[in-house]
Amino acid sequence: MNRHSKENFFQLRPGVKPVDTSVMFTVRWETEKLRVTNENVNCLFSNLDPQSFNEAYNIFLQHLNPDFEPLMIDGMAYALNSTEQECFVQRFITNWIYYYTINNLDIKVCQEDFDHPYTADYLLPFIDEKYGPDTSASLALGAKILRMDTDLYAKLVAYRRWYYDR
Repeated sequence: MNRHSKENFFQLRPGVKPVDTSVMFTVRWETEKLRVTNENVNCLFSNLDPQSFNEAYNIFLQHLNPDFEPLMIDGMAYALNSTEQECFVQRFITNWIYYYTINNLDIKVCQEDFDHPYTADYLLPFIDEKYGPDTSASLALGAKILRMDTDLYAKLVAYRRWYYDR
């Protein structure tokens, strides 16, 4: 997927400070699997322990490069608030970790994950609720956050809606 941007949604950002996932989430063993929960996430991971979850989370976080700066359209600012931003980031990262573990794959961070149509799925609930589905503002904001061309993002959203509606 060509994003048409100097900066990509996937970009190594070595200056990002690691987070302590044990503070962000409740992390506990559930039989032989690791349950990770908070108000935004409820995932059951196989093949992980708390340390490997923390490491994987921080590797994804180091590569995640959304553009959360407000978008100005006709003098109006459009943006996700800090709570919505945090929830999006947590869901994006934990869902990809879940994908790897549920499929018994080694966790790797690669551009293809960040370009995957699922990325729009993780963002749409926030933008749809706040600015309405498929409005010019919601599509422009979604494209900006994911660092995509607006037309490309609009086509991706249309495809995702078609996929789930069929």
